[in-house]
Amino acid sequence: MKKKNASMFKILAIMIFVLALLSWVIPASNYNDMTLMTKEISRVSIFDIFLYPSTVVLQQVEFIRPILFILAIGGMYGVLSKTGKYRNQLEKIAKSMKGKEELFLIGVSLIFATLISVFGFNPLILLIIIPAICSIISLMGYNKITILLVAFLSPLIGIIGNTYGGNYVNYINQILETTFKTELIFKIALFVISYVIYIFFTITYARKHKIDKKEENEKAEEEILFLGEKKQNKKASWPIFVILGLLLVLSILGHTNWTESFNTEFFTDLHEAITKFSVWDHTIIAYLINDISPFGNWMYAESTVLVIIASIIITYVYNLKGEGLKAFSEGVLKVLKPIAIIILAYTVLLMTVFHPYFMTVTSWSMDLIKNVTGPLGEILFVLFASLNTIISTTLNIDLLFVLTGTIKYITADAPNVLAIITQSMHGITLFLAPTSIMLLLGIEYLNISYKEWIKAAWKLILELFIIAIIIILIVTFI
Repeated sequence: MKKKNASMFKILAIMIFVLALLSWVIPASNYNDMTLMTKEISRVSIFDIFLYPSTVVLQQVEFIRPILFILAIGGMYGVLSKTGKYRNQLEKIAKSMKGKEELFLIGVSLIFATLISVFGFNPLILLIIIPAICSIISLMGYNKITILLVAFLSPLIGIIGNTYGGNYVNYINQILETTFKTELIFKIALFVISYVIYIFFTITYARKHKIDKKEENEKAEEEILFLGEKKQNKKASWPIFVILGLLLVLSILGHTNWTESFNTEFFTDLHEAITKFSVWDHTIIAYLINDISPFGNWMYAESTVLVIIASIIITYVYNLKGEGLKAFSEGVLKVLKPIAIIILAYTVLLMTVFHPYFMTVTSWSMDLIKNVTGPLGEILFVLFASLNTIISTTLNIDLLFVLTGTIKYITADAPNVLAIITQSMHGITLFLAPTSIMLLLGIEYLNISYKEWIKAAWKLILELFIIAIIIILIVTFI
């Protein structure tokens, strides 16, 4: 482990220790029929601190699935890096964008942000192509912060300004009894303005920090994982594009909540028709795809299997033979450190769920302003609800846990306002929180220290926060 990235282990370890201490002084709470029931102190023991990381790995299926997906992605890119064709094609793409590098940054970030805003799948799915995007941007001569902003964090703009996302707006609708049409114009405005702020910052930063010296550029390229070997291969390159393209499209289709977001049962009906197709009373296709859920109901397992199959196909197409398995293993090993840090982030979530004293803190904080009426009361509600969402996101990582553990119990006369507060503050916090999975993956993949990231991006985060508050206040007072 490189010394400067040991900081993430230290930050999360300190965070876990502090949360454990707080559990000894703040009583835990739960809600019964929307009434806060404060229980006795629910202490995190020394044993719990060491038990919970293993619980994440061995017992929590919802955490194991994305972890296995990330490991499979590492393995696949380990195989790709051995083909020779992979790096050759990345260099060709980078050279073809000569003089149009900024258009590439704008295009990729806009596509990523829009996909998340409209389709609402977890940004982790984009890991299918993120390593390739990282390598291309590096070959163009941009530094690692620029790569982080474009490849890993642009999808978070789609969370801030989410419109039809099943994993975001649909969850909010279920908890707050809003709809996809609730303040849709303001959600679109939030997306557009946030993206403009983000891309202006990114392009400005990229121009100031572009690597000009050849030696420095080559050194930066060497530090990018899975850039690949420089070697000749007579095989065609199109299978790589086809495989990555199919993986991405199928995974987006599979992880998009078509029923709730777009009110269509097309893929469910299609899946049923295919699996019921029979020859001499034998449902042959059903036998082959028995455990594959219809598009819209995928839970990482299907994408993980597809990534492994893709790795096998690449090994065969490029005649890697025994080297393919070795390359896959090496790729898996390269992502073990990010996985270890993600496990610590999920440990924070488990502590928050198993020892729910933050509910008590939320209740205390909202009680402070409940008797303040008029415009001042509405402003204070926006600020306190935003602060609770920021803290809850830091502790809970996933929006569903934020909603069920915090937002659900914030009494709001205007649920439309709370809905926009929730998605915008959740998305902005993911740029900052040391538990943010996309941020953790990005800084570990690119070997950027957390301090280095905050120093570079604090102005962007502040600007996004200010514009979100302004839009929320406009919604509040119209």
